[in-house]
Amino acid sequence: MYKVEIPIDRLQQAAISRRQKLDTERKTRIFDPKTRIIGIDVKALDEQVRIKNESKQLDQARDAAYHQYSKYTTQILSLMDNQTASTRRLHLQDMNDFRAEKQAPFQSRDFDLIDPDARKKDKPARAGDSDPRCGVSGLQQFEGEDLGEAKRRREQRAQMKTWVEREMWEKKCRDNSEAEEKRRYEEYQNNVALKAKALQQSLVNAKRNQRKADNAFNQSLAAQKKQREAEDKERTSQQNMQEIINNVNGVFLTETPNVTEISGGHKIRVDLFKGITKEQKDEMFQIQAYQREQNERKRQQERDDEARYALQETSNRRGMYLLEREKERQTKAMAVQIRRENEMKAGEDRTKWEYINRVLYTNPPTKAFFEQFNTTSR
Repeated sequence: MYKVEIPIDRLQQAAISRRQKLDTERKTRIFDPKTRIIGIDVKALDEQVRIKNESKQLDQARDAAYHQYSKYTTQILSLMDNQTASTRRLHLQDMNDFRAEKQAPFQSRDFDLIDPDARKKDKPARAGDSDPRCGVSGLQQFEGEDLGEAKRRREQRAQMKTWVEREMWEKKCRDNSEAEEKRRYEEYQNNVALKAKALQQSLVNAKRNQRKADNAFNQSLAAQKKQREAEDKERTSQQNMQEIINNVNGVFLTETPNVTEISGGHKIRVDLFKGITKEQKDEMFQIQAYQREQNERKRQQERDDEARYALQETSNRRGMYLLEREKERQTKAMAVQIRRENEMKAGEDRTKWEYINRVLYTNPPTKAFFEQFNTTSR
């Protein structure tokens, strides 16, 4: 391997910086009476770390629950859309099958009037001398009168009666089919409404449960904070009392002569020292400024956390609002589509009945039509 040469001045600078840091920490411990006499409260620090970790875990669990519930809601809406499309597709398929089987053009009652092959299917004008279809106008037979008029009229009345009965039967079948179709559509609408209501109820329950969980969590935090403040107050009171006792019983207030003069490299005893120099004051002010800066950073961090939590809550509310708006938009679109289909069907029915009433049945046969035959010999 290659030998890496480290500059000596960098090593020296690192050693100097390390010693300065250790010296600064030592001064902080020496000039703080509580830390020097009592020490650091490790239990309180561990408790703060544990509370912070629990809060972070609860936030992660809440975010995961929101994500899971949003995913579940999306799946339900997608399933409802698929069911709606499938039901509509089956309905259209049944309608087309019924039209292909029961409403073909050749099955119409008046197909013989519009049959393009009617001439091909018709018989010739005369099949022979004994052809009963030959009338007076053909100059084939000269009976002089229409002997089969009564029979023909009876057959025509019977045929008309058959047509009327068939039309009534077709109308009844059509009404029954429309009633059944309407019933199935209403049943489908009721199912959709029930599913939507169940989804809305599940959303309301989820929100209520989340609010209950948040209230319980806030109450637990408030109780912990109150208990911690009480413990801190009790601990501070004990520390102050102990400090007063130590000061009263110590040599600091008795002002024992020459008690601050010691040997061993120190000019005075720090624990019994009553006055400080200007340099010591400046150093103390610097330490206090550093502590104020640290406290301000801590408060800024807390404000940033609160702003982030508020932004997350706003984003969640907006997501729920957008989800509700999408649901309303889909419901309105479905209603508009159904209304358009109903209007189109009503227009087709009006066109059909206008054609029947104004075009097809405008010239019904009367008695004068049949009496115009066999009136002359030519």
